[in-house]
Amino acid sequence: MKQVVEIIARCAEGTCVSRPFRVRADDGSLYWIKGMGTGWNRNELCYELLCAKLASEIGLPVAGFEVLDVPEVLLEFCAVPGIRDLSAGPAFGSRYVEHVSSLLPVEVSSVPQDLRWKILLFDWWVQNEDRTLGEKGGNVNLLWNPVDQQLTVIDHNNAFDSEFDEVAFFEHHVFREERSRIPASFLLEQKQRFANMAGRFGDLIKDFPDEWVEQDERPGDFIPETANAILNRFDKLLDVFGGQANEK
Repeated sequence: MKQVVEIIARCAEGTCVSRPFRVRADDGSLYWIKGMGTGWNRNELCYELLCAKLASEIGLPVAGFEVLDVPEVLLEFCAVPGIRDLSAGPAFGSRYVEHVSSLLPVEVSSVPQDLRWKILLFDWWVQNEDRTLGEKGGNVNLLWNPVDQQLTVIDHNNAFDSEFDEVAFFEHHVFREERSRIPASFLLEQKQRFANMAGRFGDLIKDFPDEWVEQDERPGDFIPETANAILNRFDKLLDVFGGQANEK
C-alpha cells in the first residue's frame, strides 16, 4: 500500500460536503483523500473504492485511485486546519486532476453522447443520486477540461443508497434528458457489462481494507451482501430504460 508523505490542504468549506484532504503520496502523485475519522463512514470508503473499480472496468473516465496509508506520525505534526477529522490508517485516494473545473450546464452538450448514456446507466445501477445539475447548479461530481474536452468522473461515496428514489433520480440527474435517447442495442450491451461485473463481486472486494469491512462477526459499516444485491438489479435495466429507448 502506498503511503501519504505530505498533507497539503483541505478542500475549502462550501465546495463539497465531504471536504477531502489534498496530499502527496510516496509515488510522487497528488491525491484527494477520504479516510477514517469524523465525517466519513467506513461504508462510504468502500462505496468509493467499489464504484471506482466498477467505473474503470466498464470504461468510464474515472479519476485514478489508490488505497493510501495515512501514518499516525504524519497526523501528529500536521498543522492543516481540520486535521482531527482524519484518522491514521487506510484512506481512499482519488488522483488530483489538473486544469479542470466542475462541469457547467452550458458544457453538458459537449460531453460525448455515448458517455452521457454510460454515466446515466451506471449511476442508476449503483443507486447514486449524487450527480445533479440544473440551471441553478447542483452537485454534479464531474470535472471538465474545456481545452482537451475531457471529462473525469469522481465521488461515489453516496452510491448504494438504501433510500434511492428512482423518480427523483430521473428528475435531477445531469444527463436525465438522455433516458429516452439510448438505443436498445446500447442498453443490451451495458446490461451484459453490468452482469459480468456483478458476477465478479467477490474478486472486486477481496482486497478491501479490513478496517472498512464487516467480516468474521466483527461489526463494520460495509455489508457486502447489501451492495451485491444492489448490483444484481441490472436485470431491471431493460424494464426501466427499454420502454424509453429508440432502436437504431
